[in-house]
Amino acid sequence: MLLRLVVSEWRAGWRRMLETKAQSVKANPEVKNLFLRKIKEYEAKIAGKADDALLDVTPEVQRSLDDQLQRLASKYRLESPESIKELPVKQMETPNIESAVSVLFEGKTLDDMQKAAKEETEQYIEMRRKKKAEEEAYLAQLQAATKQKQSSPSPDKK
Repeated sequence: MLLRLVVSEWRAGWRRMLETKAQSVKANPEVKNLFLRKIKEYEAKIAGKADDALLDVTPEVQRSLDDQLQRLASKYRLESPESIKELPVKQMETPNIESAVSVLFEGKTLDDMQKAAKEETEQYIEMRRKKKAEEEAYLAQLQAATKQKQSSPSPDKK
């Protein structure tokens, strides 16, 4: 009984999900068409205007622009606000920025670094193998010395 309840809830959940997905798929082309229509309207507006003219400008926005141009003209002692548009514009150069990662790697490629890491690993393994062999030889000497000491007769004290 519990299994039937779980299965029916699962089916209902999937059904809801599929219905929601179908509705969103239907709505998607409508949004897409609206977006494309607005882009075409905007392109038509741009084609009819001069290069420096604003689109959909309200009197309030135009007044604010004129005030700002007048303020700049008075600040820099220019003849009129229209002369601001004639000022030379300095083109900024894009700075060359070095990545901290590339500086850290000093021009090495990933393959070079992997080879170096592999060599370091091999050197470490070889060093550990030699150390282990030395330890085993030392332990063997200690055991031999201990056996020899145990097997040799100790001098009797009289």
